[in-house]
Amino acid sequence: MTQPSPDRELSPGEIQYTSGGAIEEILNGVTHAIGAGMAIAGLAVLLVLTGNNPDPWKYVSFSVYGVSQILLYLSSALLHSFASFPRIRERLSRIDHASIYLLIAGTYTPPALTILRGPWGWTVLGVVWGLAIVGIVMKLFVMKKLPLIVDLLYIPLGWMVLIVIRPLSRVAPPGFLTLMLSAGFAYSFGFVFYAWRKLRYSHVVWHLFVLAGSTLFFLAFAIYLV
Repeated sequence: MTQPSPDRELSPGEIQYTSGGAIEEILNGVTHAIGAGMAIAGLAVLLVLTGNNPDPWKYVSFSVYGVSQILLYLSSALLHSFASFPRIRERLSRIDHASIYLLIAGTYTPPALTILRGPWGWTVLGVVWGLAIVGIVMKLFVMKKLPLIVDLLYIPLGWMVLIVIRPLSRVAPPGFLTLMLSAGFAYSFGFVFYAWRKLRYSHVVWHLFVLAGSTLFFLAFAIYLV
């Protein structure tokens, strides 16, 4: 079977060949379109719950977190919606994968700026955002050369929180830590399905784990940080 030329609309058979199945791509797009809607609603809820709180860092951190989450889900939904246009899909894929780094850094921002703060908070925030920017640049410009290496950086960056788990445990409620670590495990276990490309619907399962992780982080922030 020949590879279709870029940017022309593909037949259903070609979609099956290039994307692993039209049904799977539809499910991929729908799950993260739902995620985008949830992210928008979640950001609104966090800002409303913050209310008249005099701490401006809460508004800043929740806004950064919410926007990063919206961008991730929106770029992913668009990526899977353009499965039949290889050139567009390739460009959206770079943005989608780069958005994962953006979300990781965005998720660190609320706890770092609200309950941790001080030297630990600012240090971990600077390191995580610095590494995330490096990851974003790599995804946008060298993704084809080092795809696996760039993908594997997600895991250590996400779990860098363990470096500050002791100072964080002194200021964070136990429930917050439980939800935060559970979210981390959801993302990490889901990554197994992200890498398991030969398993049918594995990417859909990955999307569901991402939704679960996002929900757990939202609950942690909404219950304990507002």
